[in-house]
Amino acid sequence: MGARSSAVLAVMAALSMLPLAAQLGQQAPAALNLDTYFGRSNHPPTGQGALQLNSAAATVSGSWSGNGSTPAIVRRGIAYQSAPIAPVGSGVTPASKTRRVSWQYGFLSAPPAGVHAYLCNYARCVGLSGASGSTTAFAGDSGFSYFSFAFVIDGQGAMTPTLQGSASRVMVDYE
Repeated sequence: MGARSSAVLAVMAALSMLPLAAQLGQQAPAALNLDTYFGRSNHPPTGQGALQLNSAAATVSGSWSGNGSTPAIVRRGIAYQSAPIAPVGSGVTPASKTRRVSWQYGFLSAPPAGVHAYLCNYARCVGLSGASGSTTAFAGDSGFSYFSFAFVIDGQGAMTPTLQGSASRVMVDYE
């Protein structure tokens, strides 16, 4: 018998061990019926070594952070907005949901009294209580949201000197 004949016989022997449905290109029946395994009680086993098979109950969570620049403010009474800070990371998707957003912004000099700061995404703007902190006000919004800062200073007229912006940052926790 040649090498080719031996190979054909080996393939035929392997095929004979497969169920007939698999040989015909059909899907073989499940090897294990979970209803039978769980005793039809719908209560999975618990204890050491037990696995939870309900993948819908598991959530994937993560975080992303991005940096930007706080805008310069040259006039009182006018709203200034930073460039949007884009979501960063391969885990965040439009289906991700925001849980908590932390922020930090700054100016090169001390801001005058009457500064109002806001953090905004596609759906809402939230008044900020200070130059840094965190909020759950965006909870449930898409974790893939762009964020920007907005500032306005009470009054009217030119700021002398101009209030120069510094760095800003958002950190978004999502699931």
